Amino acid sequence: MTNMENADQLLTFTQVAVAVAGFAGIIGTFQFKEGEKIRRGDVVGLALVVNTGLMSAFYSTLPLLLSNFGISDPVVWAISSGMTCVIYTYFGIDIAMRLKDLKSYKKFNKLTIYVLFLVALAVIVINALNACNVVFKREFWPYHISLIYSLGLVCYMFSRLLLRPIWRVLRKQEAEGSSDAAP
Repeated sequence: MTNMENADQLLTFTQVAVAVAGFAGIIGTFQFKEGEKIRRGDVVGLALVVNTGLMSAFYSTLPLLLSNFGISDPVVWAISSGMTCVIYTYFGIDIAMRLKDLKSYKKFNKLTIYVLFLVALAVIVINALNACNVVFKREFWPYHISLIYSLGLVCYMFSRLLLRPIWRVLRKQEAEGSSDAAP
């Protein structure tokens, strides 16, 4: 069995990621009624929550798996950081392809997307440096940052998934209410 110092943190990440991905799946299943218009942003958001949540669960258990094979901690963090770079790059390209026609998005949404991609790029660079033993010395914390970012992204997208339909209904009700008040 592993004697890894960070095992408790990694297992907590796993539990949170699976819980959020599961709740998102349930909400996504019941959120859209038949005949209702489904927006690309909603589908991308749901896919992001489920895929990234499950990816986070896997990547938070990966170091434990490697450690159980007797691999030293610095090598575990190098392998884990390297694999993080690969999956972050893949997911970034996949999400960018799904977010085609970005010019139709509102200015705030575009800014949010750019900021999230810039942070993901920084996470990729930090983990690449950690994997290559440059600047960082094959440590836990650069890998930890990637897990925190992915769970933060999942939680942000989960809250949007949960609240966007409510905001749409409220705006519709307010618009109907203001048109009823007009003479």
